[in-house]
Amino acid sequence: MQQPTIGILAGMGPRSTAPFIDLVITECQEQYGAKDDIDFPKMMICSLPAPFYPDRATDHAAMEATLRAGIEGLARTGVDFIAIPCNTAHIYYPKLSACIDVPLLNMVELALDAVPEPARSIALIAARPTVESGIYQDGVRRRGGQPIDVDWQREVDALIGATRTSRDPALFRARWDSLLRRAKSAGADAVLLACMDLSAIKAHIETDLLLIDAGQCLARGIVAQWLSRRRAAALEAEGSEHRHGRYRVSSNPQELDVAAIHAYLTRSYWAAGITRELVAQSLQGSMCFGLFDEDRQVGFARVVTDGSTFAYLCDVYVLEEHRGQGLGKWLVGIVAEHPTLKKVRRFVLATKDAHGLYARFGFTPLPAPERYMEIFRPEVYQPAR
Repeated sequence: MQQPTIGILAGMGPRSTAPFIDLVITECQEQYGAKDDIDFPKMMICSLPAPFYPDRATDHAAMEATLRAGIEGLARTGVDFIAIPCNTAHIYYPKLSACIDVPLLNMVELALDAVPEPARSIALIAARPTVESGIYQDGVRRRGGQPIDVDWQREVDALIGATRTSRDPALFRARWDSLLRRAKSAGADAVLLACMDLSAIKAHIETDLLLIDAGQCLARGIVAQWLSRRRAAALEAEGSEHRHGRYRVSSNPQELDVAAIHAYLTRSYWAAGITRELVAQSLQGSMCFGLFDEDRQVGFARVVTDGSTFAYLCDVYVLEEHRGQGLGKWLVGIVAEHPTLKKVRRFVLATKDAHGLYARFGFTPLPAPERYMEIFRPEVYQPAR
């Protein structure tokens, strides 16, 4: 079984690259008990010199071009997904993620997702371009929080500059203490640290405020993503290709046409408006079955499963012009008979009008629907207003 490969584009602050890789290694130990050399992921690391200076205005055109060249080069090495441990680089996230065919993790979203529910007043410590872009402040507001405006950017800039010229722990402790006392005085109940240069010296922080480190969140997300892909590869190793005339069903994730899947799902009744990015993310943690007319994808089915106790079948479709040939029944049959899925204790799905199709394979109405509960957020697929 081929293990997935992580791509890391260290966009800025070369001195912070090594501490970040150490965060990833520590997450491997904590998340799945990695111990020996063979237990750790394969990583392609590109330390990219970028035109960033903490004391100068950012040349956004030059920065975006540099990052784009770096990420495209890294994608060509064959990595399975990419992460950029640089908060400022995420100003350009939409364009960067669109220029490559492999998933790009979103550091900003991972950090914001880690802010616990009670935390409402968030002080942001970040490089000036990150702060000026508003990507974190907007995200805090979308989640019902309030970013605290502390007039401290010159002090933050000075601390970032100090990481490039000094290794003095006393200096770092003194400057951290000044910043965090100001955050508390301003009414913050949490501090969001969104600068990799500063993450590298967070060991010198002493505070009782809640601290969310975006670098730590990204490292955690990288390992979680790698584990998900490793599990999917293990499940894929059990599968095979099935043929029916000119049609075939394949569970090889490398064959999936994300654009084709998105084109159908975004007009379906159950996923209308879903973005291509969300579709790509959903594929990463699922068992996927592509229906192909030779090499053109014309159908799809996805199963969310732990591979042992539970499975959820979703996103099943066959393009309209290929219906009427029994392809949907054939596809669902292959899914239902998959060796891994045949042994799960509970296999569920939801459908509006295809009950007869699924009944052929043993699916029945819920015997006790009152036991089931859900959180349903249909608005997440709709564009923000």
